[in-house]
Amino acid sequence: MSRPALGRCEVLATSLDEAGAGVGAAEGRELHVADLLPGERAEVAIDHASPHHPTAWAQIVRRLGPTSADRVAPACPAFGRCGGCVWQHLAYPAQLIAKRERVVRGLGDAIAPDRVAPAVAAPATLGYRNKGKYVAGRGPTGLVLGAYAPRSHRVIDTLGCQIVAPIIDEVASWVRGAAERARLIAYDEPSRDGELRYVVIREAAGDVLVVLVVSSKTSRSKLEAVANALARHTAVHGLVAIVNDRRDGAIVPSGSSAQVLIGHGHLVEHVAGVAIEVGASEFVQVNRGQAHAMYARVAALALEHAPPGARAIDLFAGLGGIGLHLARAGARVTAVEIDRDAVAQLRRAAERSELALTAVAADTSKPTDELRDAIGRAPDVVVVNPPRKGLAPATRALLAELAAPTIVYVSCGPESLGRDLAELATAGWRADVIEPFDLMPGTAQVETIVRLRRSEHA
Repeated sequence: MSRPALGRCEVLATSLDEAGAGVGAAEGRELHVADLLPGERAEVAIDHASPHHPTAWAQIVRRLGPTSADRVAPACPAFGRCGGCVWQHLAYPAQLIAKRERVVRGLGDAIAPDRVAPAVAAPATLGYRNKGKYVAGRGPTGLVLGAYAPRSHRVIDTLGCQIVAPIIDEVASWVRGAAERARLIAYDEPSRDGELRYVVIREAAGDVLVVLVVSSKTSRSKLEAVANALARHTAVHGLVAIVNDRRDGAIVPSGSSAQVLIGHGHLVEHVAGVAIEVGASEFVQVNRGQAHAMYARVAALALEHAPPGARAIDLFAGLGGIGLHLARAGARVTAVEIDRDAVAQLRRAAERSELALTAVAADTSKPTDELRDAIGRAPDVVVVNPPRKGLAPATRALLAELAAPTIVYVSCGPESLGRDLAELATAGWRADVIEPFDLMPGTAQVETIVRLRRSEHA
């Protein structure tokens, strides 16, 4: 049942928010309007207003004037319903401009807008994702694999998605058919009843790993029936099942054990020419080609002013996307990561490749004396690639202690990046390179590389 409108007005959209809504000002409020692109005008009905801020959300009643020249037909059949890739209706060149503008806004007054380079375009806007995540749901005709509709627990079918690698969508259709024939019951979140909760499908070099996330009630015989069906698909390199009864929203909880039903429980990714085993839970950038280009650029910027054999510290190292590029370029790297499984994989990869990389398991948001001893003193460069929330105060303090001449900051959160750059400026670092990279076309997400240099007298 829809809510009654809180009023009507006209609005001209001047920007796009992260949810894909046009943003404009009207009646003293900032209005967010679904399916209104910058430059488009409409009469809208306000259906929700913030009680704390002059902000409201509205729906289009009637379009006024021409549509934007940047409006394009979305590629995915579920666009507007699944809540993903909410910028698909905006032409890609305009997306890149909007992403750069988002970085400029996030950095605030501390950085002049002309210091921010144009966003680096991804090599492909469709079929680039090497990982698909699907929620299992109950539809009118059977099992649904898809995504939650915005602000609801209603599952929208996303088979036919154009963003994942085509083999992922193909295998997802096989999984749905196999699960239906095995009579796997989709899990219902409110009642906590059912068996199949999520399906995660990864791809590398044409091989596919399928992960079934199930409740503890799921019978072994049903899982074996799905396995027998998927074993006939030549691309399926492995099938694993993970039990998850938690209610915190985690799809694959940290530390989960995977039961291998077919083949292998991992795929092999290649990072900087180094083979790394990737299982169900390890984080890997979903846009492989653009991620490798970004990592190579990070390494080039980090080592441009460093001496041969430079000492480099890679904080928030993950599986070593940046650290391995640094080591391949000749640096002696200490990579720090909180996920012990990722650290173990990175250690093995570095040893096999005989690269000068030491992996350390530690939490950089809570630096200990042991961590300080492991990374040593006076590095030539430090690279940080934190989560969206940015650097913890203790991590910024650690950077001040290390006092490296060069810091390269890789950020997926423009707002937290702006805060951290302002804090690092008080310790003497100044940005000399700011380059946005687009790893997720069709979305508001943007990565930013910032190189900071510190004067000798700081």
